[in-house]
Amino acid sequence: MKLFAYGTLRRRGRIEALVGRRLDEPVPAVLEGYRLYDTGRGYPVILPEPGHRVQGVVWTIDEADLGYLDHYEGADEDPPYYYRRMVQVQVAGRPVEAVVYVGNPEVFDRLVPLEAY
Repeated sequence: MKLFAYGTLRRRGRIEALVGRRLDEPVPAVLEGYRLYDTGRGYPVILPEPGHRVQGVVWTIDEADLGYLDHYEGADEDPPYYYRRMVQVQVAGRPVEAVVYVGNPEVFDRLVPLEAY
């Protein structure tokens, strides 16, 4: 399965530590219809926003990795910091289905729009 990463999960060391193994090289990708925001906590979130796009990378992961990633992203918290969603990203001009972690705006007291990360 594919994971679209736009923040700390773009870092090889971080994601490989979470999944416990070496991953193939990620490929550049773009997610349309979302915007990147600074949370003031050292990591960004994305939120749906027509007319915007987020650049990131796509990793190939196993479905079993999602539990580790959900925990890291706080998707298993109450309330969750992120929601895991399926989206379509563009990789080399082609659509690819990928999992992404979308921020929960209700848990962040600071959200400043960013143009690039």
